[in-house]
Amino acid sequence: MTSVDVLSIEGEKAGTVELPAHLFDAKVSDYALYRAVVAFEANKRQGNASTKTRAEVNRSGRKHHRQKGSGMARRGTVTAPLLRGGGVAFGPKPRSYHTTLTKPLKRLAFSSALSLKERGKNVRVLDDFEFQEPSTKSFAGVISACGLEAGRILFITPQSVPVLVKSSRNITGVTLRPAATVCTYDVVSADLVVLTRKAVDVLAEVHRRTAGEESQG
Repeated sequence: MTSVDVLSIEGEKAGTVELPAHLFDAKVSDYALYRAVVAFEANKRQGNASTKTRAEVNRSGRKHHRQKGSGMARRGTVTAPLLRGGGVAFGPKPRSYHTTLTKPLKRLAFSSALSLKERGKNVRVLDDFEFQEPSTKSFAGVISACGLEAGRILFITPQSVPVLVKSSRNITGVTLRPAATVCTYDVVSADLVVLTRKAVDVLAEVHRRTAGEESQG
């Protein structure tokens, strides 16, 4: 396990915590990361692109001009793809881009992403904190006091905390995710990953339980 310092919201050292090795010191798989990111992006696509074929366009079916004597090439209906306003040949139709990954591959991708962040010294752990009421200023103060100004920041909390969600949503580059729902794409797209002390335990337990269910299955 890797030991890291725990910071208070004032930026002072408040102890140390052991990061679980199966998440933060795992073998990195570029293939798993690639598959996870591509799947996430693909699943966001709506697949609404649609064109009309020559059978669907609302135009006359008459012959464009007579067969002979015009000096032009032979032409059938005005719905032909070659003509302006005609149908589209082999155009897109609504489709689903949804793709799935196996559970072992998801776990491998997630541990690879966290391990890369840890090896790059881009993981921080804060003492558990919460505000009495939503306050963007207070949340920004925590970021400043702990020296977390690093572009895109991913905060991982033990569970969804509405007060913290409201406090952070107006801060550019800050994303808040509960430990049970954070995904590989969240980690990969962040410059800095920040966890609370309890979030480390919840994250380890969630993925340990998932691994146990897979082995039993």
